[in-house]
Amino acid sequence: MKCAEKYQIILFLFQFKEFAQKNFSFYPRKESIDTITSLGITSPQAKREILGLTYEDYYRGPIPDKDRKGEEFWEFGKVIYGEEIFIKLKTNLKHAVAICFSFHIPDKIIEYPYRRQGKGK
Repeated sequence: MKCAEKYQIILFLFQFKEFAQKNFSFYPRKESIDTITSLGITSPQAKREILGLTYEDYYRGPIPDKDRKGEEFWEFGKVIYGEEIFIKLKTNLKHAVAICFSFHIPDKIIEYPYRRQGKGK
């Protein structure tokens, strides 16, 4: 899969964060809820961690949403309280909604194409 350009990631995160100010939701997945609980944080704290993402936290995307034509997923990773967390996000332009679809310990190694050496894991 081709890596997104830095400016594309920055634009996605800007839009996501703008939408999230008024309309943010976690997709109700047991794995994400369990991860938030196991980290000892609340959903608002998890949201703050997500809103702190930068292009350096980028993993991959955009990935077309097979269920919703024209929509895309973006994937990131971030170390939160010593645990690397996989974060899958998308925006819904029509309704100006920011959605977190996944927030959990990754199933495989996350590679960060824009991360500087020595940051994070």
